[in-house]
Amino acid sequence: MTTSSKSPHVLILGAGLGGLTLAQALRKKGVSFEVFEKAHDENQPQGWAVGLHTMLEDFHASMPNDMPDFGMVNHLNPLKLMPEIAFYDSAEGEKLGYRDDGSGHWFRANRTHLREWLSTKITVQYNKQAVHIEENDAGVTVHFKDGSKASGDILVGAEGVHSPSEDKLVRHKTASVNGECTLSGNLFVEQLEVAHSSYMVDLPNAQDDDGKTYHLFVGLNKVRSDGKSGDYYFSLLWSDPDVARDDTYETFWTHTAPKEELLAFARRITAALPPKFRRTVDETTVEGMLARQITIYTLILDEDALPAGRVTLLGDAAHAMTPFRGEGGCHAMQDALNLARALASIEDKNDAESIKTILGAYQKEMLKRGSEAARLSDTQLDQPRRRGMFVQPLPSDPVVI
Repeated sequence: MTTSSKSPHVLILGAGLGGLTLAQALRKKGVSFEVFEKAHDENQPQGWAVGLHTMLEDFHASMPNDMPDFGMVNHLNPLKLMPEIAFYDSAEGEKLGYRDDGSGHWFRANRTHLREWLSTKITVQYNKQAVHIEENDAGVTVHFKDGSKASGDILVGAEGVHSPSEDKLVRHKTASVNGECTLSGNLFVEQLEVAHSSYMVDLPNAQDDDGKTYHLFVGLNKVRSDGKSGDYYFSLLWSDPDVARDDTYETFWTHTAPKEELLAFARRITAALPPKFRRTVDETTVEGMLARQITIYTLILDEDALPAGRVTLLGDAAHAMTPFRGEGGCHAMQDALNLARALASIEDKNDAESIKTILGAYQKEMLKRGSEAARLSDTQLDQPRRRGMFVQPLPSDPVVI
């Protein structure tokens, strides 16, 4: 990579969606960088499918010209269906949500495939857990747990909730039970007809009459290569303050219960649903249950919370949000695109004051946008879904595979 002698060298901590998007955008702009990932190798679990929307036009314009076909990350491949998310306010409720019209303004990607796509021509140094960072007007050095270190002009924390703002994280009061299964043939078609990509159905706990409202989210992670089967996951969600409290978090029952108990609970809560809605729960085996349930975090920082300097943040490291509005990945990647433009505008890596001004402006916009999104997402789970651009009546078309 050819760079100016005054162009900054950027150290990126984290090879997730945000960190790799930043790396690719910097690669296009000719800014040198290194990527470090604390995971031992690229085979670490990457999470489930992710929706992309508001940042897509900017994203595609910011990627290098030698990237593979982006269609490879589509979670619906090889099926020729449009991505679609649906909401049902009850088992008999109207199908509302959003289906892409073919323009590609809303896209759902298999996260593992997206990360592979973003890793094109990027060297990631694995097993690099940062333990100490030194910053001064001349540069920044990061020390890793394995005893090695790296020096550069700018350091970007992109390790999600495990970056420097971890002590400001707030656990959300949402509890969950989660599982995975593979559906084939008619059962696969049934789920695609409920929603091509993902859906949520709200349900009261009629069995216990405990006054709680439960939400069943079902998502297609990917279609198998033969186009006849799909890998699904479900999350049964409900509000419980004890899951957010320090004195009860570790002993909260979903964190200590065996898989058999977790699955039995999910089946009991969803038992009154029509079969098509409870299908993924019924078809999940004990082995398909997650042993450790997902912890949902919120991180909201003031616009002046990050001092401007040679160290900055992006994504969940700066504005972790619940998944209930489907925006976390989009904001992390938008941060990366904006930050790449800011870093490419630095004319002299030795001009500490100019760097503070440029990165200070990036941080102010990033924190304002990201924190507002986190606030809105924080209360979304139990809110009614009002009709708007992304919530409209959807057809229930037959699907042929």
